[in-house]
Amino acid sequence: MPGLDKQKDNKHLHDLERRSREGLFICNGCKELGFGNCYKCPWVWFCDYVLHVGCISEGRTPLSNSLFKNCEFQFYQTNPSTVAPACHICALDIQGRMYRCSKGKYSLHPYCATLQTTFSLRDSDMKIKLRRGTKLNFFKSKCLKCDRKNRSSNDVQCLSYVSSDGNLCYHVACMKEACRDNWNKGYFRPGSETNEQSKFLALQNLAPKEVLSSVGQTSEVSLITFLKLVVYAILGEPFDLIAPLFQFSQN
Repeated sequence: MPGLDKQKDNKHLHDLERRSREGLFICNGCKELGFGNCYKCPWVWFCDYVLHVGCISEGRTPLSNSLFKNCEFQFYQTNPSTVAPACHICALDIQGRMYRCSKGKYSLHPYCATLQTTFSLRDSDMKIKLRRGTKLNFFKSKCLKCDRKNRSSNDVQCLSYVSSDGNLCYHVACMKEACRDNWNKGYFRPGSETNEQSKFLALQNLAPKEVLSSVGQTSEVSLITFLKLVVYAILGEPFDLIAPLFQFSQN
């Protein structure tokens, strides 16, 4: 069962060990970004095989998700369909392991399937919610990254994290892409610089037009807090590599 210190994976020769990995990684199972707790091959000197905890093949049981009522999701190591699906949470293509509902209507990245629908931190009064925009329920604001209210792929609409007052919005896909871009640029890597310039550039990449200005009647502090919550919600847990990113604008 996932959660044990050691696990077998039928796509890999060696037993995998549960570890907390410093920095981001690309999961060999779903091909998506990950951080922190993972299962990794212990033969580190010649093997870098790593999986999200949720991508281990052994002991997978059907999954339910409150965003998709009356659906039971089954875990698959490969796409059971002849059509390449898009994830019904982030709307990005699924390139590896996945969950698919019993009705064949919805598909999810394993990592996206575990995103919290409501997220907050102990040091903040703000809460964010994972929401789907509809024709009858458009968000008040556009995504801070792409400056659009809607993002979709092959008629699959991307969900967004939205502030409780509805004034701030961020597409799940846009944040996943922005975090990967920051990682590629070296901002989220162990040993990377954390000077004011690198912090500014990383924040600017998260919200290109808004980092150093207010959004409507929302203060800059609220904007930075919102970005912090979305990053933490999608990457899974707060961690030292990006915590300094959200400090300089609040001093």
